Amino acid sequence: MLKIRKMFAILLVAAIFMSVMPVMAAPPLPAIWPMPETLSFNTATTNIGDKFNVTIHIGTTGPSFTWQVKVLFNPAQIKVVRTAVTGATTSQFFAAGGTVIGVAAVVDNVTGFLSTGETLLSGSVGAIADSTLIWIEFQIVAAPPSGSLTSQISLDPTESFILDPELSEVAKSLGSATYTFIWSAPPPPTLSVSPNQNLFDDNTQHYIGTTFTDDIVLSINGAWNLNSLTTHLAYNSTLLSVTTVTFDAIWGTTNFVNNPGDLTLTVSNPTSTPGGNVVIAHVTFTILIQGAVPPLPAGSFDSSPLNLNNYALTNPDGPITPVNEVDGSVRVVAFLFLAQPQLVVSDAAMGPGAALGKLFNVTVTLKDLSEGWRLVGLQFRLKYPNALIEPVVAYEGPFFPYWASQEEGSLGTFWQSYFETNGGYGPHVLVGDMVYPNGSGMWNPPAASGTGVVAIITFKVISQPIATSIGEPPTTAPLEIIEQLAIGLENYDTQNIVAVPLAGPQNGTYTIYPMLPGRDIDVYGGAVNSGYGPIGNGTYLAFPAPYGGQGPNEPMDLVEEQSQVYFNANVTYNLYPVQNKLVGFQINYPDGSLYANLFASSDENGVATITFRMPWPSQNPESLFGVWHVYASVQLADVFINDTLAFHYDYKVRIWKVTTDKPSYIHGDQVNVVVEFGSHAQQYYPILIKVAIMDELSVVIGHFEIATQVGGTVFCQYKNATRSGNIFIPKWAYAGIATVHANIFDKEPIDGGAPWTPEFKPAPTIYILPQ
Repeated sequence: MLKIRKMFAILLVAAIFMSVMPVMAAPPLPAIWPMPETLSFNTATTNIGDKFNVTIHIGTTGPSFTWQVKVLFNPAQIKVVRTAVTGATTSQFFAAGGTVIGVAAVVDNVTGFLSTGETLLSGSVGAIADSTLIWIEFQIVAAPPSGSLTSQISLDPTESFILDPELSEVAKSLGSATYTFIWSAPPPPTLSVSPNQNLFDDNTQHYIGTTFTDDIVLSINGAWNLNSLTTHLAYNSTLLSVTTVTFDAIWGTTNFVNNPGDLTLTVSNPTSTPGGNVVIAHVTFTILIQGAVPPLPAGSFDSSPLNLNNYALTNPDGPITPVNEVDGSVRVVAFLFLAQPQLVVSDAAMGPGAALGKLFNVTVTLKDLSEGWRLVGLQFRLKYPNALIEPVVAYEGPFFPYWASQEEGSLGTFWQSYFETNGGYGPHVLVGDMVYPNGSGMWNPPAASGTGVVAIITFKVISQPIATSIGEPPTTAPLEIIEQLAIGLENYDTQNIVAVPLAGPQNGTYTIYPMLPGRDIDVYGGAVNSGYGPIGNGTYLAFPAPYGGQGPNEPMDLVEEQSQVYFNANVTYNLYPVQNKLVGFQINYPDGSLYANLFASSDENGVATITFRMPWPSQNPESLFGVWHVYASVQLADVFINDTLAFHYDYKVRIWKVTTDKPSYIHGDQVNVVVEFGSHAQQYYPILIKVAIMDELSVVIGHFEIATQVGGTVFCQYKNATRSGNIFIPKWAYAGIATVHANIFDKEPIDGGAPWTPEFKPAPTIYILPQ
């Protein structure tokens, strides 16, 4: 019984749902009809200017060659803004019909129609129950009265047709769509002042007599059918006067009354339905007054509200309520009668000589201070490049002590400085200084004026780069004031403390020039490495930096067995080449014992070069593999200098392991072979992995090759990788023990390639089972 009740409940919900769904049935085929058939809009969510789409559908029972439609609509309610065929270049109906010629759409938004069509050059389109021809974008142009607007989007029966391949008109039925725009209370209108803020904040400008215009704007849905509006605008008549009022052209009847501080605007009889953002009036004001600093404190301003009030909006049915309100305001900053004083940070430069650990001073100067500010105190934060310099001590400059000595009864100055590590600003120096009043707490004239140093800050150089090339640019960083405050007296009678405005600071720059290195020797080199090395790339053959060991005590990239190697020692003083200096080279085995001492003189570029071929004895040559060291030394003006270079002597690549996916196979199986390998190479070299299987009677039964590359490691580390492939066991392979042979070449031997490492031993075995 419970299941039966649940089934009835489901059926009831389904019936209710189906009752509210619009019926979208097509007319009897053949037919042309618009979709959707019902287009219903409501003024609560839709406004004049909103858009919607209609698609023209077609259904046929036989072949078709041509179609044409003339869509009729009510231009007093809607208009066509765009249209196009429903396919990429043709209608969906003719999308597969071959070559199509379309007729450009003709739109008449005065009479109220759209006409277009398509025809095939040959062939036809067979029966299609439902396809599409064009889509049309309509725009709403009229709002309903307190009721609704209704019209039909239909097809002209005489100019909407389907032709068969013989160009005979096919009997058809035509559908139509119903457009309805229903009135219900739309969102409330908003009456606003635009712009709602008028800021005259440049304290160096005179604003008396300046005019500006604000618009009184109504944002309203056209469905309200507004026919009249009255509003009051309150303003500060001491600060502002109303100069002119002009009304928007939409209003047939207009009037305004201006009583000082209260402007009344009245409009009515619009020439079209007001909708969207509608301007009521343009109101131009004139600024009447502006304060001055001093005597007013810095930052003083006069202001006026622009408040809308006592407004009334009506339509044919009566008042429109509620109405949202956005008021405006005006602010006029006081004129800065005196020039603003400015803090100036000095520049500093260190180098190119050795500067690490040296001290230097940065001064902060107060510039162009007018006596009228009656300045008594100052504070600022100076940010510095903490990776390059650090503060040591901050001294009071002579400016404030001098003016304290001139003021009768002053107790001197109050000086403070702190080295802040963060505090939200990052590392900086915080400085404050003030002229003390007399013993009674009163300041007396004369007030400070002019230009003078307020702080001297001593910094230490903690970082200096070493030049690596002639003409290397210096490093620069800002010395910038990130916060500044100043105080003064409103007057000597009240002794009120007021802010003194400071101009933007003139920041300084710290410059550190690279230190010239003096005596220097740099040994670097390269290897031929089967022709993949530096042969032919310059006079001094070497791997490109950094792979050649360029720089002090830097390693060089891998050297393969029996390769020719080149080593260059660049001898310079302050980056300038030193010629005809005898340079000694010592080459040591991996165990530290001596392999050779060689000698060369530096040429006109300061470079001494040696070359030799790496040894490869007939007995146990791999014992020489490992890290070799090259030492280069020279005596330069009674001082011996040297540099060291290390490199790996090794095969370009080594095979660590060769494995198969299982130990035994039958004929027709695939053998999956995995090769694990690694390399000391830092630069990239091509490799060709070659794997073959020999059966028990030494017949090669299959092989594979994989082309890839090695490289990208760091010195003294192997970079390892794995690759795999499959070899098929043919029916003719001899059963028994088969061996897997793996090696790595640079390329095919026929192309001049050769093995880059010995074949992996012992060769792994698999068992081919007899069947």
